[in-house]
Amino acid sequence: MAGKSTIKIRNTIQTQLKPSLQAVSSGEQLAATESGPAQATEGNPATDITALKLELLTSLKDDIAGIIKKEFQDALGPALSPIRAANKVADATLATLTSTVGDMETVLTECTGDITSMKDTIEHLTATVTKLEKKCEDLESRSRRNNIRTVGVPEGPDTSSIAAVASLLKKVLALENEPRLDLSHRTLQPKPKPDECPRAIVCKLHYYSDCVDILRRARERKQIKVGDITRSPLSGLRQHLMT
Repeated sequence: MAGKSTIKIRNTIQTQLKPSLQAVSSGEQLAATESGPAQATEGNPATDITALKLELLTSLKDDIAGIIKKEFQDALGPALSPIRAANKVADATLATLTSTVGDMETVLTECTGDITSMKDTIEHLTATVTKLEKKCEDLESRSRRNNIRTVGVPEGPDTSSIAAVASLLKKVLALENEPRLDLSHRTLQPKPKPDECPRAIVCKLHYYSDCVDILRRARERKQIKVGDITRSPLSGLRQHLMT
């Protein structure tokens, strides 16, 4: 009897619960029906979750980057301080050098202009000096055109004087008169020893016509005798200046 009563009670409870369950299920269906349009208007839950994930990842990445940056700064800060100081010094030096190079460029530009002007002046002066050298050489040659050189005259006192040379020329060349001399001297060589050849005598005639006549007469004679010595003819001077 007890068992049968228990079964009846259970059945009664189940019978009483079924309507309530049905009511709940129908309520849930009604709630789902009512909330369906609202959820459709609010959006897809998967999209919201993806956006939330992206936001969390971005925030997390920024936080991690900040932490890593701070740790690097704390670790490398003392080591980078000397490098930063050296970079500042290098920047200052570079700025100074840049300024110096700019000043040098300005000065070099001015110097280039001056050098160009000096080059033109030097070229002009060089041409002028060349012209003057040619003129001086011509004048020097003209000043020596009346010079003759007498060789083979023995060394001795007054053998190279103007009077002695004029008398010698008249005698050996059979001149009508003694030629007029402006200058007469031995060549500027050390005095020779007695057994060496005597120095030549250089004399300058006053008149060019006398010089031409003496040279012509000297060329006509193959040998000229001076005392006991026979020498070659006299020769004209066409050499550099002798003093």
